[in-house]
Amino acid sequence: MPQASSSRRRLHPPSGNFSGLFVPQDATRRKAAQVLARFDACMESFLELWTLHMQAAGYLSVTTARRDDCVTACRAFLQPVLRHAAMPQAVTFETLRDNADGWADALLQAGVRHYRRGISVGMYLGCFKTFIMALEDALALLPRLCPRIPADQIPAAVEFLRLHAHAFEVLWTDAGMREVAAMRQASECSPECSCQDELLRLLTLEKCRFENIFNSTSDGVLVMDEDCRVATANRSLRQYAGEGIEGKPVWEVLGLEGESREEFFRYYPIGQTVEVSPFGEGLFFRLSVTSLGSVSLASAGEYLVLLTNITPQVLQREMMEEAIGRHASALLEEKRRLEELDITLRTVLSTIHAERDSRREELSSHVRRLLLPALDRIGREQDAVARKAVIRLVRDSLLSAISGGGEERPHDGLSRLTLAELNVCRFIRAGHGTKEIARLLNISPETVQTHRRNIRRKLGLRGRETQLAVHLLHAGGKSASASSEDSSPSSSSPDGPADRVEAPTR
Repeated sequence: MPQASSSRRRLHPPSGNFSGLFVPQDATRRKAAQVLARFDACMESFLELWTLHMQAAGYLSVTTARRDDCVTACRAFLQPVLRHAAMPQAVTFETLRDNADGWADALLQAGVRHYRRGISVGMYLGCFKTFIMALEDALALLPRLCPRIPADQIPAAVEFLRLHAHAFEVLWTDAGMREVAAMRQASECSPECSCQDELLRLLTLEKCRFENIFNSTSDGVLVMDEDCRVATANRSLRQYAGEGIEGKPVWEVLGLEGESREEFFRYYPIGQTVEVSPFGEGLFFRLSVTSLGSVSLASAGEYLVLLTNITPQVLQREMMEEAIGRHASALLEEKRRLEELDITLRTVLSTIHAERDSRREELSSHVRRLLLPALDRIGREQDAVARKAVIRLVRDSLLSAISGGGEERPHDGLSRLTLAELNVCRFIRAGHGTKEIARLLNISPETVQTHRRNIRRKLGLRGRETQLAVHLLHAGGKSASASSEDSSPSSSSPDGPADRVEAPTR
C-alpha cells in the first residue's frame, strides 16, 4: 500500500493489536459522513465512470451486472462506510479486516456468486478496484453537482473510502481462496458431477430460457451494435427480414431511412415510437429503439430495436378514417345546402323587407296626399251632404289602399274636387245628363258644363276617348252608385255621346 504524507495520516506507535496503519480522526470521519450522505447526487456519473474503467481494464465484455445491480452494489458498499463514519469510536484496518459487524458480507456473497458463474477471484478483485476508482472520480465531481458540499471535504471522504477498500481486498482474497479450495474438493469427491459442470448446466438452462422467451414473442426484436449493425434477431423478425442479417446495417435489413448511424438516429431517436412499413405487403409496425447501456453496463453501446405488428389497428384506423371522411363529405354537402338555403331565405327576407318598406312609403304617401286633405275638408265642411260625400271618398280611398297596392287609381283625383264638382260627379255617375243635372241642382247647364270640364282636368282625362260617366263608375264602383241620393232615371242629353250613359237599373 502506498504511504500517505504526514498531513493526511496520523501514525500511532504500535501497541496491542494496533498495526500502525492509518486511523481516521474524528474531523475526518465527520467530513466523510457529510460527503458520502450526498453521494446519490453523483450516482449517474459514477455509473458512467465505472463503465469506462471496466472497459479500460477489459472486464466489460465478461460482466453480467445490470444497471440496477450496479446501483445496489454501490449502496451496499457505501452504507456500512457511512455507518462507520457516524460511529463515536474510530474504526481501524484491523476491525474492518475482522468483519465483526458483517459490513462486507453483501460484497463477499456477491463475489462468491460471480465466481460460481465463471468470474475468477482475480477478475472480481480487478472489477472491485475499478469500482473504487469510479467512486473516487465521482466524489471529485460531487461539489459541482451538489454545491452544498465543499471541495475541501472530498479528500477526507476518499481516504475513509480507501480504508474500507483495502480491508475488503484482504477479506475477498481469503474468501476467494476458500471458495476455490471448496470447489476443488467437491470436484475431486465427485468428478462426474462437479460444481463446475453444475454451473455450466445452470447457465445452459438460463440461456435456453432466455432464447425461448426471445423467440416466442410475436414482436420482432433486433439487437444492433454501436455502428447500427445487426448483432442478433429473434425468430419473429427473421420471418420478415430473412436469415443471414447479422453484420448488416439495420436500415438495410429493415428498409428504413438513413445511410449512416447519425441519420438513423435522427430519423428514429432513442425512446421515441415511429410507425413504419419496412416489409411492404400491407404490414405496419410500431418501431422503438432502446439503449441497452441503460439496462446493463455490459451492453453499453448496444441497442434494442423493437417492432410491434400493428397491422390490424392500422386497417381499423383506415376504415374509421374512411367512414369519417364519408360522414365529413355528407356534412359538407349538408352545410353547402344549408348555406344556399340561407342565402335564399336572406334574399326572400330582403325582398319582403323591401316590399314592406315600399308599401309603408306608399301608404304614407296615400295618407298624406289623399286622406289627410279629405279629413281637413271634413273638418271645414258645414254642409251635412258634403261631409257625407267626403266621408264616402275617404272610405273608398281606405278600401283601395287596403286591397291593393298604393299605386295611383282612377278615383284618387276625386279628393281634389270641390263640393259642387262632387255633386255633379254623383249625378253623372248615376246616368243623368247635363240638363237634368242643371235642373236637379238648380243651376244653369253652362255651369254644369264648366264643372264637367274641371272634373275631367282634375281627373287627368284628355280628349273625348274616355267617357266621364264610365270613368266615375270604375272609380266609385257599384257601392258608390248604389248610395247615390238621386235615383231619377236619365233621359237623353244634348251633350253628345261622350257624356251620355244609360242609368243603371235601380
